[in-house]
Amino acid sequence: MVIRDVRFPSDSGELRRLIYEYTDWLGIDLSYQDFEGEMASLETLFSLPSGQYTFAMVGSAVAGGVGFRRIDEHTAEVKRLYVRPDQQGSGIGWLLMENLVLKLKGLGYDRLVLDAVPPTRKAQALYEKMGFTEIEPYFHNPVPGTKFYAFDVAGVSRHWPGMA
Repeated sequence: MVIRDVRFPSDSGELRRLIYEYTDWLGIDLSYQDFEGEMASLETLFSLPSGQYTFAMVGSAVAGGVGFRRIDEHTAEVKRLYVRPDQQGSGIGWLLMENLVLKLKGLGYDRLVLDAVPPTRKAQALYEKMGFTEIEPYFHNPVPGTKFYAFDVAGVSRHWPGMA
């Protein structure tokens, strides 16, 4: 397995397919997040300094991915963590998130936040295992049962539990 940053424009189609697969799996109307606007501006949203998206590749196939978007100079938000069903349980989600945290630390971010809707129970367990803590909502999410999490990127060291 290889983790690599999405390259535009060559990866645009595959990124769109992965995100639409993820949102279909969720079964939730994401219009409250301006989802159509996000999809119309993927290359800008997931290009530095605005953010970035990373694929997990198994052979030549995309097995999953995760992105982030910049909220401010200190805070980034996790976007669209998804591992395809045939690859779930193989540790790809952990590796994607670990890579994301280390990348954000290298970019100078101090804090990572996210919102997690009810269908993402497996991801929520992963976040909690990695040391994310539940926080008050940082924006209005109308989906009942949504949880909000934060992670102290600044506190990550080579002794972080996720580090080899």
